[in-house]
Amino acid sequence: MHIFAEIIPFFQNLVGIFAFTNIAYLLLLVLAVIIYFILPGAKIRGTWLLLISLLVFMLFSPALVWIIVLVSASAWLFALILDRIQQKKEIFRRLVFIAGLATTLASLFYFKYAGLATEVTAQIISLVSAVQIQSPTLTLLMPVGISFWTFQTVAYLVDVYWGKTKAIKNPFWFLLGTTFFPIVTMGPITRLQELIPQLQTKHRFDYNRIQSGLLLIGWGFFKKLMIADGLAIFVSSVFDNPRNFSGTEHGLIFFVAAAFFAIQLYADFSGYTDIVRGSARLFGVDLPLNFRAPYFARTVGDFWRRWHMTLMDWFHDYVWLTVLYSRPVKRLNLKTRKYISVMTVFLISGLWHGAGWTFVVWGLLNGVYQVMGEILKPANDWLVKALYINRTSFSHKLLQTSFVFTLLTIAWVFFRANTMSDALYILPRMFVPTFWIFTDETMINQGLNFEQLMIIFAAIIAVWIFDFFKAEKGHDVLAWLNGQHVIFRWICYFILIFTIVIFGHYGGAYNAADFIYFQF
Repeated sequence: MHIFAEIIPFFQNLVGIFAFTNIAYLLLLVLAVIIYFILPGAKIRGTWLLLISLLVFMLFSPALVWIIVLVSASAWLFALILDRIQQKKEIFRRLVFIAGLATTLASLFYFKYAGLATEVTAQIISLVSAVQIQSPTLTLLMPVGISFWTFQTVAYLVDVYWGKTKAIKNPFWFLLGTTFFPIVTMGPITRLQELIPQLQTKHRFDYNRIQSGLLLIGWGFFKKLMIADGLAIFVSSVFDNPRNFSGTEHGLIFFVAAAFFAIQLYADFSGYTDIVRGSARLFGVDLPLNFRAPYFARTVGDFWRRWHMTLMDWFHDYVWLTVLYSRPVKRLNLKTRKYISVMTVFLISGLWHGAGWTFVVWGLLNGVYQVMGEILKPANDWLVKALYINRTSFSHKLLQTSFVFTLLTIAWVFFRANTMSDALYILPRMFVPTFWIFTDETMINQGLNFEQLMIIFAAIIAVWIFDFFKAEKGHDVLAWLNGQHVIFRWICYFILIFTIVIFGHYGGAYNAADFIYFQF
């Protein structure tokens, strides 16, 4: 016990100096890759990866590493039982499945939603009894990435129950799959039955994979340090102190801050995804794509097919289809069933992102956007036909993407606002035409000077160009670069490295180590 009492504070002290965007992570990654390919067999390599994975988890949640081990063990055990009782009565299998699901989800509900549950309970009691009860403040230290690896294990358990996959019998490989360090903190949510066979394979050292993996990591650093961390200063200045700005004098600053947050969130999360996908590629593991140029979407529904794709696939397979074919809604017509499924998905999505009313409203608003888009589609089609609008024209596409971006920006206000009161203060003021904020000193008084804003804008344009070629033209610029002449290729590599080192944002008013999705 004395040993553990010494170990936990040691790891807690390391949290401040370790992150996915600093040199400590790169050094750990280099060491991990070198030793991985030196080791002889797949099992020994897997043991090394498991040690590194548990180390990374302990660097972020040193006192709670037992939670992920316990959840993994529970999911593994119940899946094994389900696999072995296939011939038993369905009612018995269903009870075992429900027990496994409840056990797997218990930690998520306890750590993430206990506070919200106490608040709602107090409000209900106050409403029913007409006696005001002060809700106790309940704040629990949450294991990093709990939403991601819980959903991953739930998906596996459901797939075994449905007979879509066989149970993984070896607990060692199962634990490595759930704790694999690139994805344990923020995903992408990866099917264990697809990840574990890759971890069990003895991969050969492949220079081309190493090269492409490192370039993907560098591109993730570019998004995070050049765009997300810089915009975070501006966004925090406005959203953390909204009442410092009046609607009549600074109205548009709210819209600018909300638009900046939309871009910050994308650069932050997609940058992280690039880093971890590149990291996994160094070990011969391919992780699923999580973003596909979402802000080029022309409908809100299309946006959610491009944004956080692994989460949306999870919701489609395990929530949307379940609600669509459930008994309570099966009697309704297909369109109504789809609307109910969409609203259910985005209500749960809001709660998944955070245990607060702002997240619930954000989720429901995105659901309403999609339902209204479907309802108004006939009228939209008639209008396009009546006005002889060419749907394939650049101007029409630009109008659609701008409109979708505006809708999403309104929704992101709830996602970013600290309280519902702040969100409702910001929304009615963000479209007041106070254009002078671009010519007076309002813009440059939010923590970034003119030169810093211009550098961020240039970086955003670069990312948008890469996204455009990948999503609209089908050309992966990074893959194209990897195939170019060695001299040209290395010139580009050095330009990328020096750009990040010289112009990237580090420390100061915003901690560059904090990824937004770490809190989920």
